Amino acid sequence: MGKAKSFAAKLAHETSSEGKVICPVCNTELKKLKIVTNKKKGSGSWSPKYEYIRVCKCNENDLLAGKKL
Repeated sequence: MGKAKSFAAKLAHETSSEGKVICPVCNTELKKLKIVTNKKKGSGSWSPKYEYIRVCKCNENDLLAGKKL
């Protein structure tokens, strides 16, 4: 097993901006959210449709309420 991370290491990882996408409006990290909806095929059966969207503080309430999907 690997070595357990210390609290300082976890905090340093959380505060680093390496590889993170920052929203220019609210200045918070954009997180990917996977939305699964049903899609009807031509044969009458249903299949899942996967869509990835980016969520931050400025659009979180609208997206999670279903207003802008």
